[in-house]
This record gives sequence, C-alpha cells and structure tokens, in this order.
Amino acid sequence: MLGGATCKPTPTQLSGLVYIDLCDEPVWLILTNMEIDRLNMKYKLTLHSFMLAALLFGTPGIAKASESDPWTYAYIPLADSATLISDKLGDLIQTVIDKTNSRYSNSLPPEDTELEFRFFTEFRSSHIRDVAWGVFERCIGTNSCPGWPQFERIQMYPEESVYHEGNWRYIPSRFHLASIIKVCGIRMGADKITHLFDDGFHYFNAIRSKRKNYDLEDIKNLSLAFERSYMGTRLTGIFSYADVEANLAGVQFYRDFFGGPTPMIGRNANGFLTLMRSPDICDYVSDQFDERNLPNEYTYSLIKTAKARNRSLGLIKIIEQRENQSEALALKLNQQELAIQTESILARRIPMTRWQTDFPKLRLLGHATGYMTQFMFDPDFRRASIIFGFNPLKPGNLNDRKPIVMQRVGINPDAPSRLEI
Repeated sequence: MLGGATCKPTPTQLSGLVYIDLCDEPVWLILTNMEIDRLNMKYKLTLHSFMLAALLFGTPGIAKASESDPWTYAYIPLADSATLISDKLGDLIQTVIDKTNSRYSNSLPPEDTELEFRFFTEFRSSHIRDVAWGVFERCIGTNSCPGWPQFERIQMYPEESVYHEGNWRYIPSRFHLASIIKVCGIRMGADKITHLFDDGFHYFNAIRSKRKNYDLEDIKNLSLAFERSYMGTRLTGIFSYADVEANLAGVQFYRDFFGGPTPMIGRNANGFLTLMRSPDICDYVSDQFDERNLPNEYTYSLIKTAKARNRSLGLIKIIEQRENQSEALALKLNQQELAIQTESILARRIPMTRWQTDFPKLRLLGHATGYMTQFMFDPDFRRASIIFGFNPLKPGNLNDRKPIVMQRVGINPDAPSRLEI
C-alpha cells in the first residue's frame, strides 16, 4: 500500500484513479472530487510530477542514487566478471524466451511485431526495475542473490570516498556507493551495468514507439538532459558522461536482440522464439564506462559562487591525490600485503540501504520540490522522465510498436532481420 494506493486495483476502481508504472505493477492513486478525464494538461502535469517525486523520494526501495569512486582502491586487483555476466544474461534471456513461447503452447505464435512485444513485456516484468537499482547491480553489490555467481567487487564505505573527504553533496558523500567491478578489462562502477541493462531498456523501447518517433540522437539528448536533472547532477553535483555512454550502449544491446546482421533471437520452423547466439557483454562495454577515462563534471551548486567553484576544484584535487596514492600503493605493497588487503576488501558486505531511515526529511522535501519544479518547466527532463515513468509495453500499446521482421532459423536463413528504430 502507498498512501491509499494499491498495485492491483479491480476494474471497478478505474473511475477517480490515476496510475503510474513505477513498480512491477502500476501504482494507483485515488483522486477525490474530480475525474481524471476532466483534468486539463496543467493539472495533469502537476499531478504526474507530484506522484513521481513522492515515489522517487518517499518510498522504500525506490530512487537509490548510486555514484562510484574508481580512484580510492584502484590498486586492488579484480577478476574479470565478463563471463559471469554474459552467462547469467544468457540464462535470463533463455528463461524469458521459454516463458514467452509457453503462452502459445496451444496456439500458433503471433506475427513478428506482436511476438517481440510479448517478449519484451515478459523481460520487463522479470528483470527490469524502473528507478531502483537494477537486478545486476544489486546482485553484484550484495553477492547474495540465489542462483547467481559470486562476483569480485569492491564495496566502499561512504566515509572512505573522495566525495566524503571533499565534503561534497549530501547523497554521494554519505550514502551507498556503487560497487567497483572489472568487466572486459575495464574497471567501472556497477551502476554502469544498471545504465546499460535497465536505463538502456527504457530508452530502446521509447525508440520503438511510433507515437514518440524518437531516433538515436533524440535519445542521446534526452539522456544528457536526464543526467543533468534532479535524477543526476542536481541531486548529486556529479555529471557522468560514462552513464550516458552506458545508456546508449544499452540501446544497441537491446536492438541486437532481434535486429542487426546477427541477432541474438530468431524464430524456428514452428514459429517459436529461439536463441541464435549467446550475448557477449564485451560487445557493448567500452573504456568510456570508466570515469577515470571519461571524467565527470562537478557542480557543487547551481548558484555559481566563488565558494561553489572552490568546492568543485577541491574535489578534483582530492581525486588527483587519490589516483596518485593508489599508484604509489601499487608499487609499495609486496604481494603478501596486497593479498591481505585484497581479501579483506573483497569480503565486505555493506548493506545497500541507508536511504529511508537516515535521509533528513527536510532535504527529502527540498529534493521532491526541486524535482516537481523541473518536471513542470523543463520539457526535455519531462520527456525523459515519462520514458521511465510510463510503460510502453502495457496492454493496448501494441499498435504503437514500430514493425519488425525477425530472422528465421532453417527457413530462408539468409533473409535479413529488420528492426525499425
């Protein structure tokens, strides 16, 4: 329950309710003394922004802001997790294929576009979170998900980070930091995996909408706008170009499910979905996911005072010092000393929950108000927010899906697949 709302209303509850898709089922909020269809656009936008802010900043399990510190423990070696991630991803895709095919055990599968729609609907309900941590980031960070492998990753206490030493903005200096992992030879925050798999999913499905009619350049601009918003820079003071790169890589990742010269998924002779090749995360990860290679921008305050500029310059100086310290420790520590430190750090189990109970309520109110204000007056941020807040895969939206032609297995295998994005 959420303030008189429930995730599974009956059809008779439709009058006087409004919903928003920010949990596995839609969240429904009761409106008093007015019908939704009588609201003008101004009231609708105000209402939507209020609901989004309430959900993002006031609900357990929602709106976990993750930043990463790849500098502090850069000298600690990590095993590469690419194979573990690729294998697990292949298992998840196969599970969704099986679930999608099972819908048609007693009937013929539908045409290509509807089958793709049903596949991604199942994929979303099973493996995608709208604004909370993604499945991969959570399972990598906790190393406690049933049936998942154990990942070598570095968890960091906020008090150890460059942001805490720099007395930076409240969230990155005092709350959960994304784990550091190594994937395809690249060290990165596990939040980049969320940007690739989860954020990329939402951006990809926005491109697949006829009504929105977005192209890749639109998505890049919306991703930049979202990163500069109250879901990024305005909340944390950190603009991550690496996050944007991971978002765009995620669009390509999902495009390759059914599109491109060698799609991952096609249809067999009976019309059912079949996995044609296993996913390889290294096809999408680049060195631009490492914030040491693609530096962030730091903005302590939107009001450009001398104090704010000095605070930003101070953080950059601390980051440089941490880089130098890590390089010095890599040379100074002998194998035994390094092994002891590595074992201790990799064994950490830091809870990924210091949000709802520790966050000052006055700050929460301020952030929610800022979010609502930007939602109302920044059209790019509003469009990007709607991509995450509203589900293009809900029933009734099939006709809004751009057409697709899937590749066949064993039937004219040379015929190319075609995916409109």
